[in-house]
Amino acid sequence: MDLSGKLSDEENLIKNNFDEYCQKNYVPNYQHYLDNREFPVKIMKDLSGMLLPLTLPMDVNENVDDVMLGIISEEMGKYEFPLPAFLTMHFSRLLPHIGDESLREKYIQKYLSGNSVICGAYTEPGHGSDAYHITTEAHKSENKYIISGEKAFVSNPGIADIFMVSTRTGSGISIIMLDSSMDGIETYEIENMAHMFKGEFGGIRMNNVRVPDTHRVGEENKGFKLLMDILSIQRVHVGLYAIGIAESALSEAIEYAKMRRAFGMPISKFEAVSFRLADDMAKIESIRALAYRALSMENHGMDNRIESAAVKGYGCEVAFNAVSDALQTLGAAGYSKTSSLERKFRISRGFLLGDGTPDIQKLIISRKIFGKEFSP
Repeated sequence: MDLSGKLSDEENLIKNNFDEYCQKNYVPNYQHYLDNREFPVKIMKDLSGMLLPLTLPMDVNENVDDVMLGIISEEMGKYEFPLPAFLTMHFSRLLPHIGDESLREKYIQKYLSGNSVICGAYTEPGHGSDAYHITTEAHKSENKYIISGEKAFVSNPGIADIFMVSTRTGSGISIIMLDSSMDGIETYEIENMAHMFKGEFGGIRMNNVRVPDTHRVGEENKGFKLLMDILSIQRVHVGLYAIGIAESALSEAIEYAKMRRAFGMPISKFEAVSFRLADDMAKIESIRALAYRALSMENHGMDNRIESAAVKGYGCEVAFNAVSDALQTLGAAGYSKTSSLERKFRISRGFLLGDGTPDIQKLIISRKIFGKEFSP
């Protein structure tokens, strides 16, 4: 993608292939997935030959093309693609950091074959945005960790078969990979405003879970920095997913405003309608530009913490407000349960909470520009 937003031939090919897949295989079955509330596991298989190899560097010293991934993240938002699949693609960044070579290869191949859904388990009942002061602990016993604690408000605990868990390991925090089949793991469900699939949201209780130390991801006691690095770039993709939802909502509202007549004319002729949507479109375009700048900076190894935090914080607010305005344009029709905008409204509201609220993103930016000594 260049500064004009024009896609390269490769980017166009991957985007078009994904769009074609969604139009043929996902959109026609979407309502069925919603009615049955069962995560379509076949989706991961379908992605295995199309997208998954693009998301995973084979070595910790290699980088993925985040601009390419950003294009897909935005498209996923337009189609309301299942969040378990979207998040798995981005949590897969942790797999190359598994220290044990044979185990790393095993789980990478499992992921690339479309047989894994990955869950990031970092928040706790009393520790949401404060990801450092967690209480989950892992005690070392010979060549095993024994983990006890609880993670709450987690995406996909009842769907995932791999949990990337943050835990205290003495003087610091480590990330340890758990398999859902391990003894001592219990998942539970919390229904939220945008609940689509069984097990999509809830928590994980760990009671003396014994896991080999080969399952540690990254260095012992240095997992917090790894986690923050992963979440920083993931926030840009979450922001683009939210923007994708908003773009589809605005498209629906624009078509409706041209068709719906009141007082003898299309309602798009009323400034109260058209100016509101025009304002939303301008804000969305500004966030898109900032998002792809942040991803390009990531590709070039540049510090993009301000840009990433701005995309997640401000971008998700812009997306939610745009969806709200789109719903307002349809009026009672948009407020109906049969309307896609009612669902988009609930989904987009959640992005103001997960992966760091707008207030947390402002804190990140203020600490970056002022330094910790002069910031909140």
